[in-house]
Amino acid sequence: MRPLLGGLLVFILLFLTADIALKNDQIGLTPTQLSQTLFGNEEEYVTPITEHFLLELMHADIFFMMMTLLTLSAVYARLCQNERIRNFNIHTTMITALLSILFLALAYYLSELFIFPFIISFYSWHFLALIMALASLYYLFIPSKRKH
Repeated sequence: MRPLLGGLLVFILLFLTADIALKNDQIGLTPTQLSQTLFGNEEEYVTPITEHFLLELMHADIFFMMMTLLTLSAVYARLCQNERIRNFNIHTTMITALLSILFLALAYYLSELFIFPFIISFYSWHFLALIMALASLYYLFIPSKRKH
C-alpha cells in the first residue's frame, strides 16, 4: 500500500501546483488581474467573463476540490497521529476551500470587495493541502519509533 499511497500523494501535489498555475492563467490570482477578468477593463478593451464561464469554472472547482480534499483527508487522517493538528488542518482546509468558491461568486455577483478574501482563501486551502500531502508523505516513508 505504501507505494500506491505515495503515488497518490505525489499526484495530489502535482494537481495542487498545476491548479494554482491554471487559475492564474484563467482568471488571475492578483486583485488587479481578477478584477479585470470579472468586470473587464474598457480602457484596455478587456471584456468581463460570462456568467456561463464562471459557473463552469465553479462547477469544475467544486468537483476537483471534493475529490482531492476527501482523498487527501482520508490518507492524512490515517497517518497523522496528533488529533488536534489533524482535525485543525482538515477542517481549516475544507472550510477555506468552500469559502474560495463562495467568495468568487460573491465577487462576481455582489462586490469587488470579495476579491481579496477569494485570493486569501484560495491560497490558504492550497497551502494547507500541500502541507497535508507533504506531511502524509513524511509519515508514510519516514519510520517512526511508535508501536502499532
